[in-house]
Amino acid sequence: MHPFEITLSVYIENIEFEFRNDFAEWSSFLLNPRRLRGSDFLMRWSQGVWSEERITQAVNQHGEFLTIPYGPSSTAPDDDIRSFELYFERLEAAGLGKIKRPDLLVFKREDERLIMETLERLGGISELPFIQENDVNMQAILSKTLVGIECENSLWKGQLMPDYKTALRPQRRLGENLD
Repeated sequence: MHPFEITLSVYIENIEFEFRNDFAEWSSFLLNPRRLRGSDFLMRWSQGVWSEERITQAVNQHGEFLTIPYGPSSTAPDDDIRSFELYFERLEAAGLGKIKRPDLLVFKREDERLIMETLERLGGISELPFIQENDVNMQAILSKTLVGIECENSLWKGQLMPDYKTALRPQRRLGENLD
């Protein structure tokens, strides 16, 4: 299935409902099971973006390293259905229908000039998700990458986790060590 179709599809669990008795009152509504992702997804997405920003800020402030966004973290255009569809077509053309790129790439600060010049030739950071990894300029960037980082953010509240603030106990599997 095309990534555009996958994004707009709705699982059967989300569209289960039954017309009972009087169907006439529903006949004036246009029922379209296609819809964009819900608030749960958007909340997790915004937390992921927050995580990316915090990691980028920390790494870039260190001085020895440089971080740039790599995987698609932006949202698809929502003001025009054709732009929305083209967004997913461009991602698929770059091969992102089959792979997951890390959110961030980390480089040595000494490679910053080379990385920035190469990014400029590619059309800027915002174009990275739409460029195939076998592109010569993309290969130049990837060859200088130290590590890729996938950013996540837990929805769990630490204080609500079992054994929160419980003292460490010796573990048999660790030779009776605490850690």
